Amino acid sequence: MALFKRNDNKDQAAEDVAERQSEPKPKRKPKPKRDLRGVVRIEELEQALADQDLDDIDPDAVVSMYMPKRRMERIGAALLRMDKLQKALVVLALAFGVLFALSFMQENMGNFTINLNRLELFRRGVAIADNGDFNNATARLAADAVDNGTNIAAEDLPDNLDDVDGSHNGKNYVAYTFYIRNAGKIDLGYSAKLKVVSASKGVEKAARVRVYRNGKPTTYAAAAADGNPEPNTEPFASKDVVTTISHANFRVGDVDKYTVVIWLDGDDPECVDKIIGGAVEFGFDFDSSETDDSSLFVKFVQDIADTLTGNDPISASGNEAPDYYKEHNVTWSNRRNQKNSPAGDGDK
Repeated sequence: MALFKRNDNKDQAAEDVAERQSEPKPKRKPKPKRDLRGVVRIEELEQALADQDLDDIDPDAVVSMYMPKRRMERIGAALLRMDKLQKALVVLALAFGVLFALSFMQENMGNFTINLNRLELFRRGVAIADNGDFNNATARLAADAVDNGTNIAAEDLPDNLDDVDGSHNGKNYVAYTFYIRNAGKIDLGYSAKLKVVSASKGVEKAARVRVYRNGKPTTYAAAAADGNPEPNTEPFASKDVVTTISHANFRVGDVDKYTVVIWLDGDDPECVDKIIGGAVEFGFDFDSSETDDSSLFVKFVQDIADTLTGNDPISASGNEAPDYYKEHNVTWSNRRNQKNSPAGDGDK
């Protein structure tokens, strides 16, 4: 006896087909439209897990794979939840970060800077300025940089380099003129060290540094490969120091004038193609040649005493140069260290 029997009734088969065709087809549940925002994506994930009876899977474990894409959204949402005080603190922190970055850049930009020791010189009435009248006297100066300069000969330099104040660069050289004065209470001594701050590709070996001190020029260069000085130059004192200039008796009312000129000498054997793209930075640091072992507290108390007695100490901001020389304002034109000085005891 057969288990399955074929139905040969054609009419019955036709009725069965018609009945199946007339039955309405079940409507499929429409899929929700996909929203690209992260919160909807999480809801879709939870619904999909529920539809598939996958309740044992933690949605957070799956969502964690999307965290790199959602990080900015979460940061934005966190900022919206912050109160005004917290937002102000965040803005303040960002502002301090920007100021720190700018100050760092400022301390490292340019290829020639002049720095005066604030504790041992500036607070005692010694100051520098880029003009002979000492307008805006300060403890730090910076020359404008020269970009994409090429090598030149010393004969290509102008003759009036020591006659122009401040920054007066040429296309292929740096030139800067500044002044240092003693408008303090006592005579003292200073030591000025001209040094190589940084260099790349051996540019410093082809550099020339000319220093005019009160009108008298001296040109410095790194020693030649054989150890001898380059023609018409004085050798660098060391690898990192160009020269050290001392003024042992810098009297109250004295003013010294400096002009520094820097260029790459085309006649130097070290001036070759391999230094192309290199850079060099010089610094001129002025410090006291005398040792003051007083503590910072003692110096602070002395400044307070000077304030109470009207002796014009350095201002609280640290930017205003003190001037104790009461007879007159100390300038290059009326300096004490010149013939026929207004002080009556100048250089003869």
